[in-house]
Amino acid sequence: MNRRLKLVLVVSMLISLLAGCGSGGATDTNSAEGTPNSSESTTSTTLRIYVDGNRAKDSNFLSVVEAFKKDTGINLEFNIVPGDGVEIYKKIDIELGAGDKSTDLILLTNPILLDKYAKSGSLLPLNDLISTEKYDAKGIFGEYLNEYDGNIYSLPFAVNKWAVYYNKKIFDDANVPYPSGAWTWDQYIETAKKLTDKDKGIYGSYMLDYDNYMYLTTRQKEVSGYKEDGSSNYDNPMFKDSLQFFGDLGNKHKIQPSWLEFKTKKLAWDGFMTGKYGMHVIGSWYTNMFLDKEAYPRDWKFGMTELPTPADGTGNNNIGIVQGLGINVNTKNPKEAFEFVKYYAENDYKYSGNLPAQVKLSAEDIKGMFQTLVDKLDGEITVDDINKAMYDNNLGFSDEKIVGTAASEYSSIILQESELYLIGEKSLDDTVKSIKERADQAIKDQTSK
Repeated sequence: MNRRLKLVLVVSMLISLLAGCGSGGATDTNSAEGTPNSSESTTSTTLRIYVDGNRAKDSNFLSVVEAFKKDTGINLEFNIVPGDGVEIYKKIDIELGAGDKSTDLILLTNPILLDKYAKSGSLLPLNDLISTEKYDAKGIFGEYLNEYDGNIYSLPFAVNKWAVYYNKKIFDDANVPYPSGAWTWDQYIETAKKLTDKDKGIYGSYMLDYDNYMYLTTRQKEVSGYKEDGSSNYDNPMFKDSLQFFGDLGNKHKIQPSWLEFKTKKLAWDGFMTGKYGMHVIGSWYTNMFLDKEAYPRDWKFGMTELPTPADGTGNNNIGIVQGLGINVNTKNPKEAFEFVKYYAENDYKYSGNLPAQVKLSAEDIKGMFQTLVDKLDGEITVDDINKAMYDNNLGFSDEKIVGTAASEYSSIILQESELYLIGEKSLDDTVKSIKERADQAIKDQTSK
């Protein structure tokens, strides 16, 4: 990992954790002349943004919205889609397909969404706005700024890097030392076994139903989801090994809820906050949860350490994603919407648990930012804890998602087929074969359009 990338990841983790409060509703957008931060008034402008039910109540997200209103005079209101962030994009697909002009802003929480909406023509190219305002997007965001055929469709607001969060009380009760420093997945499994206590309803590990858990160790080795000819690479044996690894955690080692238990009990994405799990493998955005003590009151303290790596000594990478914010191509308020895109990209990390996707933060800021985070968390973790977990650990960085032709369909296929293996209805070999065949067809269908 180059020095600059390390710096950005470090800086992003720190200051990203300041909390606040605010409010949001949902009304129609009003058009207005003039741009924020100019001598012209923008107080009559109201922008709308798609948000899921959870984000609409997130005090940290509400804080940056309130700060934007205060600093620019532009109102921001929510087009709320109930749910946990999955259903929202089904509604966005429908509304954008119908030519929605009332919602201005679209959160692109993973690179698959950016790729999908950019290629479908749903996002407004930002090049002209960037040029007109002489905004140094490339200088601010560097390698995190994505372009498609020379067009910029979003500004990145966060780099989410994975880590292991752990419940110190569960470790203490089991007399198990806290994890620290480089470790392997085999060591993670052995640690989780020591923490698991079925009589108390405690599992040593917790993972979710995201597609990238199915191929996590493969992405740590930076194996592409595509072959050089553009077809699916899912017949690479590493994808098979990754799926078996994930399935074994619940079905064989029994250190976390099996897929069947996770689904039938409808276990939550924020289930780790219940205090019933020893360790949680998740992106750095999860740090945000520990700041919100009103929504997540707890009688236990948490710790964090670096992501385990494969035991064979290869693929010693962390994984993660770059998140961005784009503008509906049909917006009636492009200039005002761009003001929020810029504001959010530059300031989100000051309020949330995200790592900023900026390359101009100075080395002198690092210690101060880590300390700010530590103070906000009342000393639950130390500057050294954060540094080792997220920055100074010699881990590289690999995109957690498979991004390319028909990426959204590819992701859905992986989840659909993997579920059949995880609940015992399909063999491992047949599962990866089906993923390969269905992904190839999806890629062919999209390429032929």
